[in-house]
Amino acid sequence: MTAPTPTATLTDRVAALIAEHFGLPEEELRSGVTFDELEIDSLVLVELGLILRKDMGIVLLEGELKPSHTLETAVEVIASKETA
Repeated sequence: MTAPTPTATLTDRVAALIAEHFGLPEEELRSGVTFDELEIDSLVLVELGLILRKDMGIVLLEGELKPSHTLETAVEVIASKETA
């Protein structure tokens, strides 16, 4: 058995935070649809940014997470901040 990659672990954490705080099933988040298709708007993404700052210490600027992102593209943005 191989250890999870850091991105996979981050994906799991972000999906769990979104599911917990916004009531979306993780399966839907992982299906490759955009936040917009899941009816997650820019205001919710700002709130998600605040949650990420509080829970994980990751600081995102307003607008870095976009409704056009999927969970995977959002995790790429978050991961770039985590290593910065």
